[in-house]
Amino acid sequence: MTGWLRLLGVAVMALGFAVSGYTGTLALTDAEFAKAKDAYERHEDHPLFKADYYAAAGRHYALVAGAVASGLGGLVFGSILLGLGAISARLPKQD
Repeated sequence: MTGWLRLLGVAVMALGFAVSGYTGTLALTDAEFAKAKDAYERHEDHPLFKADYYAAAGRHYALVAGAVASGLGGLVFGSILLGLGAISARLPKQD
């Protein structure tokens, strides 16, 4: 059981960091958001540019939130599993 908890903890942590890296890369290379932001900055009073910006901003900020949440979630839940594995290794074996 100890080995499985440790393995699962490492896997959850690695998966969280991998998803965080992927969504962070998507957020950094979000060309649609950059284009909509530039157009909105040029024409702040135009409602169509404003609507395009808000649509692109929602997707962009969801990617940023996903990157942060998956990184922290992987770290926290992976650490919990690793801690449970360490605790179960110190407990006396029961038959």
